[in-house]
Amino acid sequence: MTQLSPSASPLQPNSGRPRAAGPGESGVLPMGNDSQKTSALRLAVVSVLLGCGILGLGLRAYFMQVAQRDLYRALAEEQYLKEVELTPHRGRIFDRIGTELAASAEVDSVYVHPLQLRGAVAEPARRAVAEKLANILHLDAEDLFRKLFSERHFVWIKRRVLPDEARRVRELNLPGLALAQEPKRYYPNRSLAGTVLGWAGMDASGLEGVELAYDRFLRGSKSTIVGLKDARGRNVLVGGVGEVSRDHGNDVYLSIDKFIQYRLEQALEEGVSSVRAKGGAAVALDPRNGEIVAMASVPSVNPNDPAGARERGARNRAVTDPFEPGSTVKPFTLAAALEAGAVSVNDEWDCENGAWRVGRVTLHDAEPEGVLTTTQVLARSSNICTAKIARRLGKDKLYLFLRQLSFFAPTGVDLPGERAGQVRPVADWGDIAFANISFGQGMTATPLQLAAALSAIANGGTLYRPHIVRRIVSPTGQTLLDAPASGRRVMTSSTADQVSRMLRAVMMKKGTGEKLDIPGYPVAGKTGTAQKVDPATRRYSPEFWSSSFMGYAPVDSPRLLLFIVIDEPQEGHYGAEVAGPIFVKVMAAALPYLGVPPRISPEGAADAPASVGRATPVRRDSEPSPSPSPATIPDFTGMGLGRALEVARQAGLRLEVRGSGLVVGQEPAPHSARYSPVCQLRLAPAQ
Repeated sequence: MTQLSPSASPLQPNSGRPRAAGPGESGVLPMGNDSQKTSALRLAVVSVLLGCGILGLGLRAYFMQVAQRDLYRALAEEQYLKEVELTPHRGRIFDRIGTELAASAEVDSVYVHPLQLRGAVAEPARRAVAEKLANILHLDAEDLFRKLFSERHFVWIKRRVLPDEARRVRELNLPGLALAQEPKRYYPNRSLAGTVLGWAGMDASGLEGVELAYDRFLRGSKSTIVGLKDARGRNVLVGGVGEVSRDHGNDVYLSIDKFIQYRLEQALEEGVSSVRAKGGAAVALDPRNGEIVAMASVPSVNPNDPAGARERGARNRAVTDPFEPGSTVKPFTLAAALEAGAVSVNDEWDCENGAWRVGRVTLHDAEPEGVLTTTQVLARSSNICTAKIARRLGKDKLYLFLRQLSFFAPTGVDLPGERAGQVRPVADWGDIAFANISFGQGMTATPLQLAAALSAIANGGTLYRPHIVRRIVSPTGQTLLDAPASGRRVMTSSTADQVSRMLRAVMMKKGTGEKLDIPGYPVAGKTGTAQKVDPATRRYSPEFWSSSFMGYAPVDSPRLLLFIVIDEPQEGHYGAEVAGPIFVKVMAAALPYLGVPPRISPEGAADAPASVGRATPVRRDSEPSPSPSPATIPDFTGMGLGRALEVARQAGLRLEVRGSGLVVGQEPAPHSARYSPVCQLRLAPAQ
């Protein structure tokens, strides 16, 4: 082996350059085969790993940007985009002849971009700006200051402002303070039909009445605008609200008649006030098809400003307030007995001179009576004889007949909040309870239930489902819903006719409704006077009453039916004196308006009804017509026919009438000398 001296070492630090290789020596240091293989393997592994990584990134990028692009875009937008829902534009509500009862109008709402306003208004002036705007919009200045100069990008200041407020805001011309238009619900007739129409909330959702029941038709399609959210998740609408196209809701046409609705509300409010009552309810139906022509409640509500309505007791009492109806149930008890063949109109009944003991209770009549026929029992409203008739009929048959008339169950009216009324199970009816139920105590019903049941008698035996919507029309004019009459027969026409004649007898001499007949329009009706249960004693109170009257006219071809109930009157309590005058006021105005021709006898009175059996008193106008006197002709202009007939009777005149509605012309002229007992009137519907 060759040895190298230290001086000859090629690695010696002081050597000038490496020594040339000698004979038999290589110029490269030798390496083993194992080291070369290891390095090559490592290089290959690293290359493969890098290739896989690059391939994986490429595939991931492909899936994120191509294959799953929509998903990740949505996730990203969810973090910084915000869809803001705008108030829908509700459809309109009309009465039966197309008069607008509810509509929507575009009004201004005030909003601000606080960051933009902060940059434009110097800090010393900010308080003054807030106070000035607060005075215009009637807002709290301190609260408004915090909104105007907050760190947010968008803030509503006040929604749906008055036109004068919007004008004054525009005049401020403040950077970042702007207005946008939104639909606002308004009711042009104020409180007219307020409890029936209900109202809509700030988000255009129906909250009460028709607005709630038909919300899905009235509410327009939802519209949205896209804004941004900042890092804290707060809404940013950089460009403001702007104008957005929205589809309007559908128009709803009601069976309500504005004229009759007004008359009914006016008369009901006057009636409740005159007797200092707690409240009242009334409903007018077309007995031919179940359409609700008018519906009123006291207290009422102005749906333009419904705040505190529930606290004041404003609600649609005709459907929400069951009460013990008293004698207005008697026609249905007698109808059940006639339908079952248990009695006839000429059967005689001993009324026990006004007092009859049942178990431990003595039943009383308002007036002592002796022997009466079935017809007279209804005309005089005898509790005792009604209870005797019910006994002959039987509990089960009475209950089933009342149930068939939709008592103790909802009528199915297309209004929210309807209640069904109640009665004990038949198995729990003792003799006293059975007697009470036969004349309307110990059970409850709503005014609408009673009106619907009476309609079945008026129209010949068919019970129609009460309804208030006639049709629904799209913005393009397409009819989406047409509400046909829906009814079922509940009694024979013979039974209905007999009871109708008996109800006519109520309005005749010695009947409880004797003073409520309408000249020219023979009425069939029934009074109702029911004691209320005192909540403190849970016994019938001698102080709290429900006074009611129901009827329809003309009796032989009914065109309109009314039910009126007054809750807890303080001045009198009999149905004839409390609720009856309301019926007369409304019916005397409504029938001429509806074009119903009057029956005019030579003396100007209503024709007598056909015979209803032994008990039917027939009115005979036997006194001759007063001879003409040298006086002047009254001025009939503007009068309804009922009022005109009364004035003519007092003046000794005989009327000849053409047309229907209100008097628009007469011959001879008003205040002219009278040389004939005849006066010709020309009537026309009210505009």
